[in-house]
Amino acid sequence: MLFNILPAICLWLGICCMATAQEAPVAQSDQITQDGVIIQGDGSDTGSFETVTVDAGTESSVTLQFPVSMAGKPVAVEALDGGTVTSDGGTPTVAVDGSLAFSFSVTTQPGVHRVIVVDPNADADSPHIIALVRFEVPPPGQ
Repeated sequence: MLFNILPAICLWLGICCMATAQEAPVAQSDQITQDGVIIQGDGSDTGSFETVTVDAGTESSVTLQFPVSMAGKPVAVEALDGGTVTSDGGTPTVAVDGSLAFSFSVTTQPGVHRVIVVDPNADADSPHIIALVRFEVPPPGQ
């Protein structure tokens, strides 16, 4: 009897896990360009991306790729350490294809400039910060 119940339990657990498995609601990749040239294309399981080095005062175009299930989700894009975020129109929203595009201009100050994407409607089971992009401005002369 034990040999009949054990496979049934394993099958039931396997089906439950597959049915509830979902993609992480964080950015899966980034593409950063300057003047049409890709300076970074990075993947991530956590929504956090490698730091990219840029010149002081430059503007970069950023495209993040989220799971398509996040299409239509309004988000907030915030510069934490100075710099200016620019997005098209009003509230930034994940596009139908799962992408989110914005521009970021770093300051002239050396250091790391972080930009986060926040899901303002995240529930207890979802992360609040769904992407982190970092730009580094080196000290003058480096």
